[in-house]
Amino acid sequence: MQSAKTKKRKNLKHSRSFDCEMPVTDTTILNSLDDCIIFPVEEIVQYPLPGYGAPTSISFSPDDSLITYLFSSDNSLNRKVFTFDLETCKQELVFGPPDGGLDESNISAEEKLRRERSRERGLGVTRYEWVKTSLKKKTIMVPSPAGVYFQDLSLQPELKLPSTSSSPIIDPHLSPDGTMLASVRDYELHVLNLLNNESKQLTFGADGNGLTHGLAEYIAQEEMDRKNGYWWSLDSKLIAFTEVDSSEIPLFRIMHQGKNTAGPEAQEDHAYPFVRASNVKVRLGVVSATGGPVTWMDLHCGEKGGANNDEEYLARVNWMHGNILTAQVLNRSHSKLKILRFDIKTGQRKVILVEEQDTWINLHDCFSPLDKGLAEFSGGFIWASERTGFRHLYLHDMNGACLGSITDGDWMVEQIAGIDEAAGLVYFTGTLDSPLESHLYCAKLIPDGNDSLRAPQRLTHRKGRHMVVLDHQMQRFIDIHDSLDSPPRISLCSLQGGNLIMHLHEQPFTIPRFKRLQLEPPEIIQIQANDGTVLYGALYKPDVAKFGPPPYKTLISVYGGPSVQLVSDSWMNTVDMRAQYFRSKGILIWKLDNRGSARRGLEFEGSLKLNVGRIDAEDQLTGAKWLIKQGLANVDHIGLYGWSYGGYLSAMTLARFPDIFRCAVSGAPVTSWDGYDTFYTEKYMGLPSENREGYEFSSVMRHVDNIEGKLLLVHGKIDENVHFRHTSRLVNALVEAGKPYELLIFPDERHMPRRLRDRILACANKIRGGGEERRRRREGGRRRRRVEKKIGRRRRKEGGEGAIKIGWRRRRGCGEAEGLDELLAAEAQAARRRRRQRRRRRQR
Repeated sequence: MQSAKTKKRKNLKHSRSFDCEMPVTDTTILNSLDDCIIFPVEEIVQYPLPGYGAPTSISFSPDDSLITYLFSSDNSLNRKVFTFDLETCKQELVFGPPDGGLDESNISAEEKLRRERSRERGLGVTRYEWVKTSLKKKTIMVPSPAGVYFQDLSLQPELKLPSTSSSPIIDPHLSPDGTMLASVRDYELHVLNLLNNESKQLTFGADGNGLTHGLAEYIAQEEMDRKNGYWWSLDSKLIAFTEVDSSEIPLFRIMHQGKNTAGPEAQEDHAYPFVRASNVKVRLGVVSATGGPVTWMDLHCGEKGGANNDEEYLARVNWMHGNILTAQVLNRSHSKLKILRFDIKTGQRKVILVEEQDTWINLHDCFSPLDKGLAEFSGGFIWASERTGFRHLYLHDMNGACLGSITDGDWMVEQIAGIDEAAGLVYFTGTLDSPLESHLYCAKLIPDGNDSLRAPQRLTHRKGRHMVVLDHQMQRFIDIHDSLDSPPRISLCSLQGGNLIMHLHEQPFTIPRFKRLQLEPPEIIQIQANDGTVLYGALYKPDVAKFGPPPYKTLISVYGGPSVQLVSDSWMNTVDMRAQYFRSKGILIWKLDNRGSARRGLEFEGSLKLNVGRIDAEDQLTGAKWLIKQGLANVDHIGLYGWSYGGYLSAMTLARFPDIFRCAVSGAPVTSWDGYDTFYTEKYMGLPSENREGYEFSSVMRHVDNIEGKLLLVHGKIDENVHFRHTSRLVNALVEAGKPYELLIFPDERHMPRRLRDRILACANKIRGGGEERRRRREGGRRRRRVEKKIGRRRRKEGGEGAIKIGWRRRRGCGEAEGLDELLAAEAQAARRRRRQRRRRRQR
């Protein structure tokens, strides 16, 4: 018989059979609309994007019999936890938060800032963990604003650790054996014993203002991709944690000027480490999970005048088998990384590996300890290095000595997906087939000793991007695949050759939103930079049948900064809704990954070293000239838009090349790198004292006198990442230079606008600005056509197609123009001269 509790729990579930498929998006949610409103502005900023309502955060249960994932049955951002039984092929809702789960209004200030760091938009349930105490008992842990829930899949959810608004629970994580739960509360590390429900505080002395325990500092979260400040040992007996001291960093105050009140509740202070200033001090300690004294490791990151001045940043912390603690430490110039091994009883250290690069060190998560199956390598590890210019895997023994390379070539390893030590195999994702794609590969863990390595075996077969999750038994993997032509689809595959076992989720193109929006994937283009380097671009061309043949009005979508790739064989490019909107209105959209962007190797990315704002802008100019040369765009009809680094590059390119670009939308831009943080800025630009010319040239304010086109600035007033002062400084320079500008401010938004109405307004203003600019472009186009007619008459008179000599322009001092570039520059110069003459006449 079933208990009343069990019956009640059963009524909360929704079991359905999907013929071996996980759920598809509900096709009744969005109704068809008339063609006249195919693309309302709201569609551009609506999340999730079309096709990205697929399950996320996919994992296997400890016994590999179930797949769990987050999913929203109403195609919203509000997700719940579902399971899919691989034997019965049934999916089931197993956890929906009793309190409704997370939304933007019920989380603490600290959690809001952590969501900013991770660019998290999800609501409801945003993450979960499997409890691994028993293979028979299936339980998950789910954090929520109300506290931490534990959900036995056959019972009601239990709120094990309640949270309060005055003392929220931050970053809870289970121990590897599933018997304890660690979290940070009131800036101190706590542990809850799940067997007897006893809670214990492990650290003491934090005040929250200048000293914290177990929390990653701002720089670690924002720039180093390290979100955690504590780490469980593999045997669940110890916890390593950070002590962060920010007391010596001056606080940067941000005022909430959109609030109805004043005072402390309308302001916030941040320990923000500006370039060339001090960083936080970080110590690493180890404490027993049952409490007791802390053993401090011999590590003092960020301290001046110590014995180890080249240890500025604590980048990564890893436990190895046998309770060996390791830490990766980076110097301030990003040229040297050390891996340290600690004796956790004494805190003494040993350097086991040193990585050095003239360009810079890129941090990664490809450190994997080895333990079983290969006795001769017990205690060793796999490490990824860019010593050849591309990130590849290497085998090291327990003392750090390199035993040989596992992969090589002019391509890069992205992530280690899993290691089968018994079979001597390592599984990883990489770019072997194309820098625009990502595939799962398999390579031998033990080098053969031959001069050349055997090529890795590819296990994913469709072109595009593949994200993978391996099961615990190293037999199967989940393949999350998407491409320009295909929205995310999820399959279960065999690790023996990558053969398909079953389809789990596939979103058909018959879904009304796909059909209504008439999405067309962009065309991938290859062009050459001025040094011959191959650059990849994406071209969104308007419908010829609807808008006629080119040239078209053109907008360039830019980012251009390091660690980001815009152009790839991914569905994300197909559902770039802003690009698709403009395309539907007859505007050509172009994206280009300039030198300095990601996934092309260290030499390609290192082109930006000490040259931010120079090579990246010049490559965007090269892309625009290619469009003009191909007859796709006209000069005086090209604009740019971008956000963050893309906002900076939009403004910079507009200012540096006024002959080509007529308008720009610059969102949350860094306008001068002396006002950004230490880690990011000094990695790419060095210290201001060592690169004074580079800092001066890279400032947008240096070039405002050249701006001829229109500039729209968009920024959130409480942006704690790229402060609003960047936009304010640029506005001051524009006013001083007598340059017009438009400004759109969001008083209550940070670096990433979150409220729907704000995102709609930002998008609508970009579109409105484009309409005003189009009227100006029409005037410029008529002027260009007059010039072309005069050139044509001159050519016919001379009877040839050689050099163009324009007498009327020479009389204005422009001389001869040979070719498109010189012609455009000469005409622009003449136009500026005429404008100056008109201004002088008006002043008289």
